[in-house]
This record gives sequence, structure tokens and C-alpha cells, in this order.
Amino acid sequence: MNILKNIVSIFVTCGLTLMVMACNELDGDNADFNFEDKVAKEDPARLPNSIRLATYNTHRCAGTGTTVATYDQTAKVISLLDADVVALQELDKNTSLNPTDQLQELANRTGLIPFFCKTVNSGSGEYGIGILSKTTPKITANKELPGVEKRQFLLAEFENYIFIATHFCHLNDVNRQLSFKIITEYILANYADYSKPIYLAGDLNTTSLPANALESWEVISSSANTFPGKSIRIDYILVYKGNSPKYERLRTLVPTYEGIDLQRVSDHLPILVDLKKETL
Repeated sequence: MNILKNIVSIFVTCGLTLMVMACNELDGDNADFNFEDKVAKEDPARLPNSIRLATYNTHRCAGTGTTVATYDQTAKVISLLDADVVALQELDKNTSLNPTDQLQELANRTGLIPFFCKTVNSGSGEYGIGILSKTTPKITANKELPGVEKRQFLLAEFENYIFIATHFCHLNDVNRQLSFKIITEYILANYADYSKPIYLAGDLNTTSLPANALESWEVISSSANTFPGKSIRIDYILVYKGNSPKYERLRTLVPTYEGIDLQRVSDHLPILVDLKKETL
């Protein structure tokens, strides 16, 4: 019996040795295993009983590395976002590059209501930012912001919240700090007694928000990259903290959509936030 036990022990030891040797021959980086198909993509569909906010830099409705506008593709992404209101940046209006009203083209294809705000004259036309929304806001307003290239913010007041769309200067951090200051001061001057939440959305052209901004604003959007070309996050949705707003964030997401290469639609990725409807 002891002889039989010794033989079994020898076979087991040899087997383990061979397994270890085989494992040691691998590179150790799991290069032969595809993890991607093991990771479930989060369903970007609207959550029940929610309000959805979004922001999307359209890159003039052209994909990465091209200037050719594809309105059907951009509109498809916006429709899939299914936001109650979406802030859009980098829009042409009757320019030499794009001799059409890009925001109106997107509105026609999505059925959403457009509001355009010019930031600069461009190629015999205009260039700027916009808002698309499912309902007509009570009021809209805009104000100039500092920038090496002029900037603006566009405000839309809805029944239960205020939504501000913008696109900050990409060349100067001082201009970005001043932009936050101007927007915050505008709110204090015009909405000091408002209890409804005030949201700010757009391409803020920074990976690190200035300290003066975080005193008055809180980021509520995903920390995932929104500018794939440099693998950085520069697009945000924030809420103003100064009036102690009542809101509940259900989810935030940089969505992906089956069958759509988002980098062929714009050089930015869209970002969304779902908020609980009954708390707004």
C-alpha cells in the first residue's frame, strides 16, 4: 500500500511541475485572451422616471480627421442620447465650409427645438454653440465670455431647472477661470432666490477644473474620457451648489452604441446624466 501511495505521489508531483513549467513559458500579459467581449456594455437607454441632460461637441458634425459634415450620423447619435436637453458645441451657420445652418439641420432630423448662440463670425457666416431640447424653455439668455477666440454661454430656463451650455477657451487657463466667475456672478445677479437646480454643460477644455469653480460648482458627470484623441476628459456637466439644489443623480455615462463608431461622427464623445424626475 505504501508503494502505491509513493507512486501516486510521484505522478502528482510531476504533473504539477509540468503545469508550472507551462505557465512559466507564458509572457504573463494575457495577450492571448480577449477580455473585451467579457465586459458588458452598460445599456444607455433612459432610466424610468428620469430627466436626462447631455453635452456633445459636434466638431462641425464631422468625424475625427475630416471636415466633411455628416448630419444624419450626428443626428442619429443625438437621437440615441434621448436627452431632454443637450448642449452642443462647434456649430457652423452658413459658413464657407458648411453653407447651411447646422443646428437647424440637426433639429430637422431629431425633432428637437433649436437655440443657437454665435460666438464668432466665420467664413462669411457664424460659428458657435447651441441647445436642442424637447420642450420650449421659458426664457433664453446669453452672455460673452473671455477667450483668445470669443466665447459665450447660452442659458435656457425650463420649468424645473436651468440649463447653461458653453464652450470655454482652449488656450488660456485664466480665461477659463474668468468664465466660471462670470457665469457664477450672472447666477447670483439673476437667480439668487431660485431654488431650482442650475446645471452647466459643455466642453470646458480642461482636465482639471480651477479651484474657484469647485467652490460654487460640483461635477456630476462621468470621469471617463471624452476626447479620445488624447485620452482625456474635457467635457462636463456640473450643478451649481450656491442655492443648495434638491436633485438626485441616478446615473452618468459616456455611452457607446452598437454599430456606431463615435469617432467617425465627432472627435469628442457625448456625455449624459440621468436625474430623478420627481426631485426636480
